[in-house]
Amino acid sequence: MKKQALSVFFMFLITLFFASLVSAVKSINGARIQANQERKLRRVILRVLDIPTGERSGAVDISLLFAARVKAIQVGERTIYVGYSGDGRTISGYALPVGGPGFWGPIQGMVGLAPDAGSVIGLAFYRHSETPGLGGRITEDWFSRQFKDLPLFPIEGDRNIFYLRPEGTGKSPNELDAITGASNTSSAVEAFLNRELDTFLRESWRKIGEKE
Repeated sequence: MKKQALSVFFMFLITLFFASLVSAVKSINGARIQANQERKLRRVILRVLDIPTGERSGAVDISLLFAARVKAIQVGERTIYVGYSGDGRTISGYALPVGGPGFWGPIQGMVGLAPDAGSVIGLAFYRHSETPGLGGRITEDWFSRQFKDLPLFPIEGDRNIFYLRPEGTGKSPNELDAITGASNTSSAVEAFLNRELDTFLRESWRKIGEKE
């Protein structure tokens, strides 16, 4: 009986040890993952605001540049990032988080807008579950580059700011190339990005003006 109790106690200690070890590893990795995600987000924000980072900039350089050129403000429930020029005083643009349901899962990105909110500076998607080589091409430069200088004034009677059309068929500045073979992803991006931009222009932009 005593031997059996010792065996149970021994197994309990082993289980407790490995459970604590797993918990510690998870905690350490969790903090590291969080830090990596924050660094990645800073790079994305700087990119859509067209603030050069340099190809070989390390984490410390990015953090210092971000602190000097970007300020986060809360507008309602949304966090908006205000970009500043090199003098640290002149606003060079605004970056806002955008996202919505894709074909396989949520898509998250960031869009940079001109100081007067009249056009797009840059767009980048940094998290998604879309199919590599198809919907996953939303992260490719050719796709995001199309949005640069896109006017943010919808045609009268139409709340859409832009449309994604089959490649090469667009006939106006607000008709951009969709991803061939990924119509569902393209439709999803068109829907939530138009919605996010419309909401920003109708609601958040006025509140930003009140804060300045």
